[in-house]
Amino acid sequence: MARRDYWQAEAQAAEVLAKKKISALPVDPFAIAASEGIVCEKLRSASAGVSGCLSGAGDTFGIFYSDAISSEGFRRFTVAHELGHYFLEGHYKHIFAEGNSRHVSDSGYSSDDPFERDADAFAAALLMPEGLFRAACGRIAPGFKAIESLAEKCVTSLTATAIRYAVLSDDPIAVVCSKDNRVQFAFVSDPLKQRGNLTWIKKNSGIPDGTATHRFNRDAKNIAQSKRVTSSSLMDVWFDCGGTAYVGEEVVGLGPSHGLTLTVLVAEPIPDPAYEEEESEEDELENMLPSDRWRQPRED
Repeated sequence: MARRDYWQAEAQAAEVLAKKKISALPVDPFAIAASEGIVCEKLRSASAGVSGCLSGAGDTFGIFYSDAISSEGFRRFTVAHELGHYFLEGHYKHIFAEGNSRHVSDSGYSSDDPFERDADAFAAALLMPEGLFRAACGRIAPGFKAIESLAEKCVTSLTATAIRYAVLSDDPIAVVCSKDNRVQFAFVSDPLKQRGNLTWIKKNSGIPDGTATHRFNRDAKNIAQSKRVTSSSLMDVWFDCGGTAYVGEEVVGLGPSHGLTLTVLVAEPIPDPAYEEEESEEDELENMLPSDRWRQPRED
């Protein structure tokens, strides 16, 4: 597997889990905060775009999360994100620079700030530890149902779970989050990255015309009512140089509070050339006349 971005944040999350002797899902970030003497409370009237904050005065810390967050999974991710700022090396000095005593965050992969992305990676690895998550993945067929099942098991949001699923999956999949038919972020699994010279789906690029996602996003009701559609398209439509293999496309609206659409792409497996050659030879023999078959050389 290729080295992933923010691996140090993931390693730190694994170290925290080991020290706390946590070895089963779900992981409770509130309990971890409490074990560090950190009080977690709702933050009322948080500014738009603010999901939570970490406050610090000397050796005393507190975590606050927005009361506008209705999703339990997102609340837990927000607390885990703030724990990232608490545990990760260099974060304290950065976020409390110039005498600041409070740092506000916008968790959930929406920030381009490397410290925020670092904390997001920590939160994902804390709530969805690689070993436990992979074990759970291996028992479910790839696709959106797998993400729903994993989100329920980990008590995490669909978005965070989908991203972790793409990062760790052994299947050729991609997860795309879009708004107004523009890509907000996209994550591609290693098995899909390893296919030829695919051009990746990039942030702020347009959703390809003719796809189920593009049609879905043109009707705001689909997103507000959390509707779902399932379709398929050619790989080349989503990925330049993707070829003529098909990719399954599962689309779901994430509701009015987000205004976002989540798309899960599952690519067809590449046929094994050796298997195709063997199957071709068998078909050739099958199509021969009976009088010709006996003339074929026999294996000793």
